[in-house]
Amino acid sequence: MAVYPLHADNARDLFLFADTMMFKAKGAGENQIGAPSEEDVAAVFRDMAETAALVVNAVNEGQIEPFFQPIMDLHSGEIIGHEALSRLVLEDKHLEAARFIEYAEKAGVIHRLDTLVMEKALRAAAVHEYNGLMFINLSPRALALTDFLVNLKRIVAECCVDPGRVVFEITERDTLRNLSTLEHLVAELKLAGFKLAIDDFGSGFSSFQYLRRLPLDFLKIEGDFVANMLENDKDRAFVQSIYQLATGLGIRVIAEHVESREVLDALREMGVELGQGYYIGRPDKTLAGQHGTA
Repeated sequence: MAVYPLHADNARDLFLFADTMMFKAKGAGENQIGAPSEEDVAAVFRDMAETAALVVNAVNEGQIEPFFQPIMDLHSGEIIGHEALSRLVLEDKHLEAARFIEYAEKAGVIHRLDTLVMEKALRAAAVHEYNGLMFINLSPRALALTDFLVNLKRIVAECCVDPGRVVFEITERDTLRNLSTLEHLVAELKLAGFKLAIDDFGSGFSSFQYLRRLPLDFLKIEGDFVANMLENDKDRAFVQSIYQLATGLGIRVIAEHVESREVLDALREMGVELGQGYYIGRPDKTLAGQHGTA
């Protein structure tokens, strides 16, 4: 537990504090509550500062690596593409993005992190002569950087990558306040031949504005809806409604968090075309041999 405003005065820091207390409670055994003491408060803020510094250093030193998770055609079983996911290299460990992405946002280096992962992912695609779709996460603010498009075109040219095989997933983290600016920047990407997806559709307030105003090729359904659709009628209705809305607009749909055969079969029966999740394949650090049928 974390208490506003005693432990933090904003939602992001309050969540980070509560997350730390959760691990403390788990470490103490079952049925525990992580109630912070004064020593815990000092330790948490010290750890948060140290973690933020660690993430900034990792970005500066290029210690962020892409791991590739497959995206499958649910009807044919063919792997049609991969999403490049950020991993922080720490000694012999690879930390998942969920463990450090909030710190990267807070430290103001999320744009550089996105660009670093993009460049490494495209270079890996070139080395392995990968011919599937490459999905790359991109915060709107990274796209707004003055040199982003210049660097992107340089990297694509150096790697001899077809822009039509690169799909940028526009995320709602660190959003631009001016949607008209985002429209202009996205139009430049489309003009250059790149494809676009909206990530975690249904999780934020801007989702429908993105859908209405951006020329999207793909829509990824928020994973929480998919993961719970067999147990929760409302979540199943959300998945069905989002799928019908997207297909009515000519946008291809990808269901995230496909964690079981039962969920995959339900999505297939519903008509959802593409899926991604641990049941289909876990993230891997190499693209070698990662295109075909699952």
